Amino acid sequence: MPRKKSLKEIVPLLRGAVNTFITHPVILFPFVTIAFIQLTFLEILYFAPRFPSAVFFNPIVKTLWGEGFNHYPNNFIVLPKLFHYAQAPLYIFISSFFISTAIAIIAAVDDGHKVKLLPAFRNVFKQYVHIFVGALISFGVFFGIHKLHSLLVMRAWDISSTEGIFFILKTAVLQTIPYVNLLNGIFVTAIFAFVFPLIVIENKKIFSAIGLNFKYLWGSFWIVFFIILIPTLFYVPVLLLRGNIAGVAQSTFPEMRVLILAVSVLVTMFIDATVYTAITTYYLLKKERS
Repeated sequence: MPRKKSLKEIVPLLRGAVNTFITHPVILFPFVTIAFIQLTFLEILYFAPRFPSAVFFNPIVKTLWGEGFNHYPNNFIVLPKLFHYAQAPLYIFISSFFISTAIAIIAAVDDGHKVKLLPAFRNVFKQYVHIFVGALISFGVFFGIHKLHSLLVMRAWDISSTEGIFFILKTAVLQTIPYVNLLNGIFVTAIFAFVFPLIVIENKKIFSAIGLNFKYLWGSFWIVFFIILIPTLFYVPVLLLRGNIAGVAQSTFPEMRVLILAVSVLVTMFIDATVYTAITTYYLLKKERS
């Protein structure tokens, strides 16, 4: 298919994805569940300095940051860090399962079948080992790229120039850290885009799914990349807000940090629903054409 014709598919795919989960809100259920789990954990962190959660969290915070960060308002400074650290295990163990369930639901809707949540969860759970390994591999790739970028960041910190080209390079590297991390996430999601659909829809094992994933990506990587990139751009305002979270909290109230994180969870929920609905639809279209 000519590239220009392929690129014209992206906007209709995204528009169709939004229309699909609006028409069939059952698709949103797994993503709402992920958001609920994250917001519950955020609430636990909010009450972490209090009994009984203080028994678990206070020694951790004291060891990593010091006793002063167990008390108001400094406890809200470390809260975003703890929430950030929890994202990897949440994705690998929990979110990947619910994303895969959403993919199964989307495929059922596409086939015109009546969706039953309990059988969908049960069928996906049978493939949980492969889903877990797939999530672990994709996170490993993300972490590897992140560590390479961290080396560049550390080198930038070592630059002592206060003007000139090296100062500009240092500023550019340090100011773009969250956006590079976001782009890293988009790239990794794109290169493993069809792994979960192949595991869930085709019942493939993980290494077979990865091999077929790259086969399906051949010639369509940039379409997949932009399918993920365009909805994810709606997260940029959240990044800007989180980048200025200290100033916002100082000019308002410390609890604003929690509110900003809650907003980021809700925004991510709708982005993920759009992305995975569009990717699954695109996979089914490619499968039909082939």
